Amino acid sequence: MKGWTGQEGHERREVVRTLLHTPVLRREGRHRRLVDQARRHEKELRAWFDRQLGWPLLVERDLIRLLKIPEDPGRYPDPTVPTPRQCALYCMLLAVLVDCAGQTVISELADRVTALTTAHRGLRRFDATSTRERRDLVAALRLLAEGGILRSPREAGVTVDSEQAYVAGHGNAVYDVDHRLAASAVVCPVPPSQAAGPETLLRVTEGDPGRGARTDTELRQALMRRLVDDPVVYMEDLPSDQREYLSVHREELAAELVLGLDTRVEVRAEGLAIVDSRFSDTEFPAASAVSVAALALADLLAAEAAPGQTGSFIVGNDRLFELVGLVAEQIRRVVPNIERKPVTGSVVLRYSVPVLMQFGLVDPHEDAVLVRPALARYRDPSGRGARVTGENLLLFGQDPDVLRRSRPQPSRPSPPEGPPDGIAD
Repeated sequence: MKGWTGQEGHERREVVRTLLHTPVLRREGRHRRLVDQARRHEKELRAWFDRQLGWPLLVERDLIRLLKIPEDPGRYPDPTVPTPRQCALYCMLLAVLVDCAGQTVISELADRVTALTTAHRGLRRFDATSTRERRDLVAALRLLAEGGILRSPREAGVTVDSEQAYVAGHGNAVYDVDHRLAASAVVCPVPPSQAAGPETLLRVTEGDPGRGARTDTELRQALMRRLVDDPVVYMEDLPSDQREYLSVHREELAAELVLGLDTRVEVRAEGLAIVDSRFSDTEFPAASAVSVAALALADLLAAEAAPGQTGSFIVGNDRLFELVGLVAEQIRRVVPNIERKPVTGSVVLRYSVPVLMQFGLVDPHEDAVLVRPALARYRDPSGRGARVTGENLLLFGQDPDVLRRSRPQPSRPSPPEGPPDGIAD
């Protein structure tokens, strides 16, 4: 990565970091400077994304677009992702926007989606008389607005109020349409019309069965995509070819991430992770009843490891039910309710396990949970319970081999700061 030093290197890394988090940048507001930087360093940035991730970068005068396709979408559950219905409406809105003028309103879009879904038997008909359907349509419209495809010519607050009024059945909202962005909104390796089915749209590196093994470049890109998107990349989860490649090139890949992203990377025998909240390093839920329960359960699960245990291990459901009961007893004095429900073992199980799954700390496993190595970061070796300060917590526990940048960053996922007094329900 020759030339990625000094002010030029800083500008390139700043653009890379931002695009991995926000794939569409317009030359306006706080992104104006970044768009200008991307245009200055277009050649080097294109080469970086092409080599490291295999993602095309579109650079125009007023717009930068990273065509980002995740390597393993849906690997870690995220409660903020759209529902399947909202995703379907998002795609149908893109289809009807083609025939819209430069400005449109919700009611026109709803009518067009209704007509489209009525004309095709294979599509579930959109019912504009249903409050739930209107709510899902507005959620899809907001996704389009986040991507810059729809923009309000008015004040943002007015549009939000108008959208809420539409959901309530008496209102509308006006949008300007960016047809150029709409045409490239769906990013996939093959045109949707040529895909064999929905499951093939996101298969980035799956080779032709008759083509043979994937090349080193494809393996490298697949691993780098996992590293920038997933909270933890475990060796044991990888396909055999990626696992073999990573075992030989892990230090090289980590060094490329440090240099290209200005970040920290933790490297262990169990796997790798970027330790940086700008990427997949999502912060642990803010101080809340759910986060307290999840942290307490994480500590008890980590303690189930056998002496000298490395790698993942199984905790059966019977033992898991015992542990969530212990958690309920431990936290009940400071957390009387979780999501307005009295704290019991079943309530702890319902709300805390999905949080741990989201961060790659546990996985479902038949009649059990699979406890992952990263859970060790929440184990307090003093025996006093789960650790609740996050600055020095790293993904695989104590004394990791970490490639550091010059300024330390918070570890991931960052637990709530301070004692659990006054926890909000």
